[in-house]
This record gives sequence, C-alpha cells and structure tokens, in this order.
Amino acid sequence: MKKWLFLFLLSCPLVAPAAATSLDLGLNDFSVQLQFAHPLHADAYGMVQAEGRLLYNDREETRVASVGLLFVGEPGNVSGLNLGIGGQVYGGRTDERQDLLALGVGGRLAYAPPILGGFGVSGKLFYAPQILAGLDADRLLETGIRLSYAVTPKVRAYGEYQNLRSDFEDRGNWAIDEGVRIGFEASF
Repeated sequence: MKKWLFLFLLSCPLVAPAAATSLDLGLNDFSVQLQFAHPLHADAYGMVQAEGRLLYNDREETRVASVGLLFVGEPGNVSGLNLGIGGQVYGGRTDERQDLLALGVGGRLAYAPPILGGFGVSGKLFYAPQILAGLDADRLLETGIRLSYAVTPKVRAYGEYQNLRSDFEDRGNWAIDEGVRIGFEASF
C-alpha cells in the first residue's frame, strides 16, 4: 500500500496555479475512494487538469490507483455545463491474484445550472480496449453517475454510483468496484 501512496503523491503537483485544486472523498461500508485534481494550465478556453485516485474495496479485495490528464471546458453558452475529455492510467490488483494495467480514454460531463440552486448531476465514462490493457486484464470500463449539492461555494456533498469492470484472462468480466458511495468534494 505504501508504494501506491507514494505514486499518488508523486503524481500530484505541489505548485498551485490560479484555478482551484480539489479533493474528493467517497465511501460506503466496504470501500473508500480518495481523488485529487489539480489544474496545470487555465485560460479563457478551459483548463488542463491532472488527476489522481486511490481506491480500496474490501469486498472485492481491490486496490487500484489511477492518474490521468483531462482537458476541461464549458462548451457553448450553456451556464453550468462542464465537459472534460482525456485519459486515465489504471493500475492495481483485485481478488488478490488479478493484476491490471490499462490506459482508458473517455470523459466527464457535469451540469449544475444556477437555476437549480446548488443541485447538479454528472457522469463519467472511460474505456480501455484490449490493445491498451495489460497484465491479467484484457479490457476495462469505468462508468458512474453522481447527484450533488453545493453545501458552500467550495464544498459539494454527493451520492454516486460507480462501476469499474475489467475482462480478466482467468475470470472473464469481473466487477473491480461497483456500488453507491456518499462523500464530498472540496475545492481550495
């Protein structure tokens, strides 16, 4: 576990530009997920954001870390709409014998218009085809949907459903992590 923490901290830049860095903590009875996002560059057209995540799921005996790069912006003149497209590198172990390493491409869509008074919805989809997956994994798919509420201008509480699956040589299609989590996201 120490090497995952070291890799996570190494992937998180220490110098903060003007845009907000965020920390996200989600949990349920059998899993915990810690995410960190840090803007690398921001201008009038959007930003480039580095991300890191640690996921531990006791039920599936899973330890997964991911780091990624997302290109984020607000398309059109739709207030509260945010779109991010990029990639994530996943690495870890599940079921105490299935190792995975994969490069997933995809994105996130978030919609929290001012008219909803702090409520918002977001979704994510990342896919690593067989050509971009290795070790025991043949491919990987991550999906999720989140309902959130802005408790303060810098803190959002949320409920989220997340499904992270992979095809493994020995087990076939396996849920690495699936479930509902509650948590918060704070910007600083």
